[in-house]
Amino acid sequence: MLTKTTLINMIDTADQEKLARIVGRACVALFRRQTEDEKAINAATHNNNRGFTQGDARQGSITAKYFIKNGTLLDWQVNQWLRKDVRGTPRIVKYWKQLAEEAAKKAAA
Repeated sequence: MLTKTTLINMIDTADQEKLARIVGRACVALFRRQTEDEKAINAATHNNNRGFTQGDARQGSITAKYFIKNGTLLDWQVNQWLRKDVRGTPRIVKYWKQLAEEAAKKAAA
């Protein structure tokens, strides 16, 4: 089961290649939760608590599309999502609940 703590531990113990996979797959999972119109314009226009927040929607959508196309991310893309907030938490971790939901769906299938 994915929790905030397990996600942080995965990030802290991963090498750069694995970090690219973790961040890429997370962004794709969040991107797929966006509505179709949000996906098309790389923005979050609905306040539905699904997918990226407004502040992350453009970068998140672009990162997800890049990962889908190339199967990896560039170091600077990974670093953007691993940049820590004032509490010392990586940016991608704020989405841990949505990522846990997606992981549970995948495990059940």
